[in-house]
Amino acid sequence: MRTSVAAIVVVGMVGGCQYGPYQFTCTGDASCGPGGTCEVNGFCSFPDGMCPSGRRFGDLGGPSAGQCVGSCYGSDLHTTICFTAAPTGMLNVSQPTFNTTGTDTLEGTPCAMPIRGGAGDCVIAAGIITISAPLRAIGARPLVLVAADSISVPMSIDVGSHRQPTESPGAGADADPNSCAGTPPTGSSGGTSGGGAGGSFMGAGGSGGSGGGSPNGTGGTPGAPSGTDTSLRGGCPGQDGASKIGTNSGGAGGHGGGAVLLIAGNTITVDGTIKAGGEGGAGATGGFSGGGGGGAGGMIDLDAPLITVTGTLIANGGGGGGGAGNGSAGAPGNDAVSTTAASGGSAGTAVGHGGNGSAGAASGSGGSGMSGSGADGGGGGGGGAGLIKGRITASPGSSVSPAATP
Repeated sequence: MRTSVAAIVVVGMVGGCQYGPYQFTCTGDASCGPGGTCEVNGFCSFPDGMCPSGRRFGDLGGPSAGQCVGSCYGSDLHTTICFTAAPTGMLNVSQPTFNTTGTDTLEGTPCAMPIRGGAGDCVIAAGIITISAPLRAIGARPLVLVAADSISVPMSIDVGSHRQPTESPGAGADADPNSCAGTPPTGSSGGTSGGGAGGSFMGAGGSGGSGGGSPNGTGGTPGAPSGTDTSLRGGCPGQDGASKIGTNSGGAGGHGGGAVLLIAGNTITVDGTIKAGGEGGAGATGGFSGGGGGGAGGMIDLDAPLITVTGTLIANGGGGGGGAGNGSAGAPGNDAVSTTAASGGSAGTAVGHGGNGSAGAASGSGGSGMSGSGADGGGGGGGGAGLIKGRITASPGSSVSPAATP
């Protein structure tokens, strides 16, 4: 039996005697009553296990009354996306860069407005999607590609964050700061400073190294790993390295890797590369200062009945930046652009020795930055591992880091 709301609005009154269909336009979930959701089209839906989306429009849904909510794709509750009609057409992507923020389009296709799911994401939908040239996705929103039939990636999709050659955060990089809490490093007015901790995601970031000598600043400690995948999100950024009080020479923390979700009604094939690695932390630029922590790896989520990977998937953490020696700067940590762990930056060595940055994680947690010696700054911690999700059939020669989870 369908569920209806109590309020009724009569529309289509003409000449006082001609009545149109009954319908109720909602203003929010609360106006739909218990269990109701106010959908984008302004009508209420209610739980119904017979619908792929799990919801059906109520009796007062106007032209949508009694219909299941949209054509839906995705097998997980937090990744299911529904449209008023199935996406159609072929989208062949050869555009080099796409910004998920604002009015940019991907080969002329703007971010869609699904009737359910995809809130806060940039959703690009078509019948068949092919990434035929390297695609770099930037911007504040995660990238979501939805195909009614299939998605093929013979080239590459890059939502990772990079310091080299020019700093560039990936699409959806850096999780909500409230989920990235930790204890930042400290400096002192007359001594040395600690390095920043690496960012966390599925794996914890590494702690920052302490400054050398006395008085010395303490290294940062990372936030706790999330251990969950209840939303599409980027990895946490690394902490900035501390500076001697009165200066601003600690290394900047690396951005966390971005986030990308691919959903197809039939198949996803990755013969190329998908990157969501964290950015390396910057090296400290002045004596006594600490290196920046590496960004955590981001998220790659693949959702289709058949997922075949013969290429490479990367969501590792970035390396921590090196601490400064008294008179020489530390080097930045490496970005996570391959399946091997991104190395940390070397320390400045003039007049003593700063602490080296630590490697980012290819699985689990990032390493801890080294403490400085003498009057020098501590190294940054490596970023923790991100998340690769999907029931993947991996062919010989494929490379996935960290290991995929179903």
